[in-house]
Amino acid sequence: MYREYLAPATIAGIVECFWRREGGPSADGESTGILPDGRVDIVWTTAAGPLVAGPQTRPLKRPLQGPYVAIGVRFHPGVGPALLGVPGHELVDAHVPLAAIDTPAARLLSAELASAEDPSDAFRRLGGGLAKLIDAGVADDPLVGHAARLLDRPEATVGEVATEVALSERQLQRRFRERVGYGPKTLQRVLRFQRFLDELERDPGQSEGLARIAASLGYADQAHLTRESRELSGLSPVELERLWLT
Repeated sequence: MYREYLAPATIAGIVECFWRREGGPSADGESTGILPDGRVDIVWTTAAGPLVAGPQTRPLKRPLQGPYVAIGVRFHPGVGPALLGVPGHELVDAHVPLAAIDTPAARLLSAELASAEDPSDAFRRLGGGLAKLIDAGVADDPLVGHAARLLDRPEATVGEVATEVALSERQLQRRFRERVGYGPKTLQRVLRFQRFLDELERDPGQSEGLARIAASLGYADQAHLTRESRELSGLSPVELERLWLT
């Protein structure tokens, strides 16, 4: 079972959501695993301690076997690496113990979570730690955040987005590699794929209408959507729909 929660107003500028996931004894069985979404998460469990989940380019197996309760915070694209003080490209496709990141922000959050006794306490301590970082002046990169939002439009191109934020495409590429983990074109692919997943959740049973969905989301055609689905999830759209919605 998975649920998302709104972040407090004090940290909503950097936090997309808090979340909680419970996995039963068969949680490591057939599933989609963790799919790319272009974000960085900090994850806490009683068994494994806090982890940093980096931005993905491919599906990853969940680092925990059931039963478990995990809570996490998901940052807006481009926020996590800047907040933690590490280059985003070093976190791509990785689950890293928070304690292994030797920066002031990571040490502060590790200290906050070290004595967390249960998921509710971990939520409170994580939120408190993030508020302290904001008070200390740790902030996101507003230009990258703006560019990421522009890239989430079906008709957007990287060149147009670079122009709109007053950077060359090369400068935007470097900025994204540092703050997001990978370039704007890869993030655009991931965000478009996430819109496809949202479409499946809103209106299940759409396997017969993939050509229409592909066109509405900005894919060249149905074959393009199928290729992207296999590359980013390891599954065809039909297989993905069956597992994603179970």
